[in-house]
Amino acid sequence: MNIKNNVLKRILALLLAFSLCIVLLAACAEDVQENDENEQEVTSVIQEEVVETLEDFIEPDELEEPEDTEEPQVLDGAEEFDLFMDELLVEWMYAADAISMNFFIADPEAIGLVRPEISFGTVTTQESIEQSREDTMELANSLDEFTRESLRDDQRIVYDILRRSVMLSEIMSKEDDFFYFTGIIRPLNGIQVQLPILLAEFNFYTVDDIERYLELIQDTYRYFGDIIEFERERVRRGFFLNDANVDNVTEQIESFIEDRENNLLITIFNERIEEYYGLSDEQRERFMEENEYFVLNNVLPAYDKLLEAMHELRGVGARSGGFANLPGGVEYAHALLRQRLGSDKSIDEFEEVLASWFELTWFTIIEILQRNPELSAQFSAGEAGQLEETPVEQQIFMLRNQMRRDFPQIEGDTGLVIQEVHESLQDHVGPAFFLSPAIDRFDENVVYMNPASTADNLFFFTVLGHESYPGHMYQMVYFRQQSPHPIRHRLSNIGYTEGWATYAEMFAYFFADIDYEESSLFWNARFFDMLLGSHVDFSVNFLGWDLDDVIEFLEGFGITDIDVGENLYNRVTAVPLNSLWYSLGFIEMIELRNEAERALGDDFTLLDFHTFFLEIGPAPFPIITEHMLERIELTGSLVS
Repeated sequence: MNIKNNVLKRILALLLAFSLCIVLLAACAEDVQENDENEQEVTSVIQEEVVETLEDFIEPDELEEPEDTEEPQVLDGAEEFDLFMDELLVEWMYAADAISMNFFIADPEAIGLVRPEISFGTVTTQESIEQSREDTMELANSLDEFTRESLRDDQRIVYDILRRSVMLSEIMSKEDDFFYFTGIIRPLNGIQVQLPILLAEFNFYTVDDIERYLELIQDTYRYFGDIIEFERERVRRGFFLNDANVDNVTEQIESFIEDRENNLLITIFNERIEEYYGLSDEQRERFMEENEYFVLNNVLPAYDKLLEAMHELRGVGARSGGFANLPGGVEYAHALLRQRLGSDKSIDEFEEVLASWFELTWFTIIEILQRNPELSAQFSAGEAGQLEETPVEQQIFMLRNQMRRDFPQIEGDTGLVIQEVHESLQDHVGPAFFLSPAIDRFDENVVYMNPASTADNLFFFTVLGHESYPGHMYQMVYFRQQSPHPIRHRLSNIGYTEGWATYAEMFAYFFADIDYEESSLFWNARFFDMLLGSHVDFSVNFLGWDLDDVIEFLEGFGITDIDVGENLYNRVTAVPLNSLWYSLGFIEMIELRNEAERALGDDFTLLDFHTFFLEIGPAPFPIITEHMLERIELTGSLVS
């Protein structure tokens, strides 16, 4: 590693400046895109097809349980499995909390469904643990009644996903302790951070939705009380947050409740009500008054109560280290990683692939700098990768224009809105996140950008690519335009979605208005940052690294600031495995692409690969690989 010390320091400083992005499920009905009537007409037709798919459901009172027999009844044919998927979706919708329901479908009544009770739902209890095990067993028995060979291709994907999910769920529910390993309250993406954003973006499709929202926020105090009891149980079991992470959460809460009269749930609600078309003055006044009262007398007291609990529980029942230090922790962590990432690699294989990419990316950075002395000097001085500041609409246009050659086009208008994270949350959330719309309103999309984390123009542009085009928003809209069975939207896979978005972010670096070598340097620096955090995350949670091990590892790369090591260690113990969805998801994407190239040879094109990947939709990578190779063997192509 013969490289000047100042260049090395510059690299590491740049790498540590980057943060991972998070994705939340929510939605927004605003539209700042161009009003092209033809595009909107196409979008309307597509969404009518989605509603027609939903309307094919059998009414809930017509659903009958199969008769019990000594031997499982073998049901051949696609029609029975369609009914089975309908039943699964109906069961979920009746059990959903009000926020999940609001963000999943705009108009459930249109397909004859009754909304669930308006509440935030429940948290883990001994009763819910037993119910979860029963549900897993029931799902396994239901799947036993089908033969995979009798299903259509689109059904086989669902069948394969569910089979795999059952197998991994059985591992992750084996011990009661496993349900308490990860908390609901945690830094970065705990409910104390997510809830204000989800409430601020609660969909007001109709006036009735405003009424539902006002009823829902009255449940906050009860809900937080249940969460506190859950966290107390984690304390009793010795799995609670360490003091540094508790202090982080405490700061988040204090920031949110600091200016009570101007809390974002009051100011943003008032803005939305003022802009809401069709309300009378009396309605506007009543809604604003009621919301302010409930926020001041229910929501904020709930956060006060949570703050008191954090002070009470600090220093009590904290766990030491990551999953590896917990009883059965490595087995649980491996099953969790396999389930959420969608990969069946062994622990050793995960370790090997991370180490291989870590070394490859590091030496790629060095090679680029060594063959470009001028770029190396600019990079060291912080003068490389400079983009002019341009309006976000222009950046969106640039991303869409650059991706046309290698990515399939989506039809109609996406209604994309870019908003800033509220000031009170900027210090506590990632650089950006995408808010996914309801399945019957997927022309309404919101990306939140955090100005506190995206001041650099190049970083802003590439994070925008991660979240919008050709990242999360583009992937979600494209898949929904294929009119899959709605159950597919409940079987999403974070390794697929974050792997794709990170892959899209890589393209965004090369779409930027800088030369190729700069793009390559900055992308590899960005990915090295992900791998650095992922290596620590994996080592703490699978190999049992402690804080000293993390500090020693970072020192090997010239990072001697103890605070950096402590912050990273605290993050991967509070939000374990989170960084792996991005890095390993991207690696799985590249491995899949390489597999397609080997199988197709000269017939491989990026456009066909991207089209196939987007059309098959979120699924574990082994399942995608199997379906991809089957299609290539049968048709000699990735696309039909």
